Amino acid sequence: MASEKHNFIVSAIARKIRQDGFRIIYLDGKYQDIDTKKFDIPPKIINHKPDVIGEKESIFFCIGEAKTRNDIFSERTKNQITDFLTIVRLNSGNRLVVGIPLNAKEDLEKLLLELGLANQKQIEIIYIPEELLPYEEEI
Repeated sequence: MASEKHNFIVSAIARKIRQDGFRIIYLDGKYQDIDTKKFDIPPKIINHKPDVIGEKESIFFCIGEAKTRNDIFSERTKNQITDFLTIVRLNSGNRLVVGIPLNAKEDLEKLLLELGLANQKQIEIIYIPEELLPYEEEI
C-alpha cells in the first residue's frame, strides 16, 4: 500500500501532466485526489506499472512515476526509469515525469548520472517541498 507521501506526489504529477496538455487515462493512486471518476490501474510497461499515464492527441503519452527518498537508489527504481525512458523515446512528444521530495534532489541527480540519463529532454522532474508532504508517524 502506498504511503500518503507517495500519493501526494502522484497527485502533483497528475496535475503537471494535465498542465502539459495530457489527459489522464490510467492512475495507480487515490483517484479522489485527482478526479471524481475512478481510473483503471496502469498496464505494465515492460516489467513495471507506472503511477500515472496520460495521453495527448491519441499520438503522444506521458508516464508519471512518484518516488520517495528511500526509493531512489533501489534496483527497482533504476530499472523502472530505464525501461520507461526506453518506451518514451519512441516519440519526441512523449514524456516521463518523475516526482520526488525536494530533499532527494541530489540523490536523483546522482542516479540519473549513474544511469547515463542526466539532462534528457524527455524527462521532467518535479520537486515537492517537504513542508507540503503529509506527515506520517512511523509505527
